[in-house]
Amino acid sequence: MNWFADLLDDVIASGGELDPEKVAELRRARERIAEGGSLMTRHDGTERLLYRIDEAMAIDQVASVFGEIPELFGFSDASLVVLNEGRTCLARRVISTLPAAWWQDYHQMRLCEDDPLMKTIVSREHELFLDELVPPPPAPRRYMEAAEAHGIGCNGVIFKIAYPSGLVAAVVLNTTRTPDYARRQYRAYRDDLRLVAQATCDALVHFSQVGAKEVDPLTAEEIGFLRLVALSEDPVKALAVDCRQTSQLIQSRIIQKLGVRSIFQAILVAARYGLLDAAMFHPDEVIPTRPLITGWDMIGEYDANGQIARLSA
Repeated sequence: MNWFADLLDDVIASGGELDPEKVAELRRARERIAEGGSLMTRHDGTERLLYRIDEAMAIDQVASVFGEIPELFGFSDASLVVLNEGRTCLARRVISTLPAAWWQDYHQMRLCEDDPLMKTIVSREHELFLDELVPPPPAPRRYMEAAEAHGIGCNGVIFKIAYPSGLVAAVVLNTTRTPDYARRQYRAYRDDLRLVAQATCDALVHFSQVGAKEVDPLTAEEIGFLRLVALSEDPVKALAVDCRQTSQLIQSRIIQKLGVRSIFQAILVAARYGLLDAAMFHPDEVIPTRPLITGWDMIGEYDANGQIARLSA
């Protein structure tokens, strides 16, 4: 049974204090949901994940739980990014951005002042490709020293969409303190982590179940606009490009048709269901906005016109 339909049943049953017209409206909504299944059921895996988080004894066990979330929801090319951050509990701030304000920036979080890598991840949150911002292990020594100097602690969890078929999760771990410290920290933040998991699972249920059959046809101009933003070196500037119709009007139409909250989610949904060229969004493909980080080798592939067709590491 749909979880929202169950909720409506409870509201209707206690409708003595409600206006009769409101109760009738709720009943009609309840019937539409039962007939058309317009709202998704809770994902079966959500409760299992929450139970495992409740049963965990330390933050590293929670990290393994979160690491399974992308695959559980059909994001087969997901990446798990492990970050270290000190002295600040991120969980409460992250909860406020999931899922209602998915694309808010994270500039308010206090990061390691001497760690440009973490600052880059936060400041470039609007980009579609995020996991290439993290260097391969082992992490640069300056990064580890900066984190250690600030007191590495188990602080929270950050989830970010990366590819149409992928999710990047930044899980803050305790890597240097004693096991007793990790357990105390985990107990202190377990409720926060549980709420993050629940909000994320519910958001991914919606994102993974938005099918092409539910999407109104996009015009050629709308598809072109999505491609332009997706492949632009600066997506924010691309959103302000001159169009036959105003950029804001095109964005609002696309968002309404695809049933998403932002133009960036629209790009992900459109690519996932074949409304854009799938080759543009291959998990190995990176747009030229990828920062140069020591340890990465950039390989460019060129088309017949001499234009870069693909960048990979």
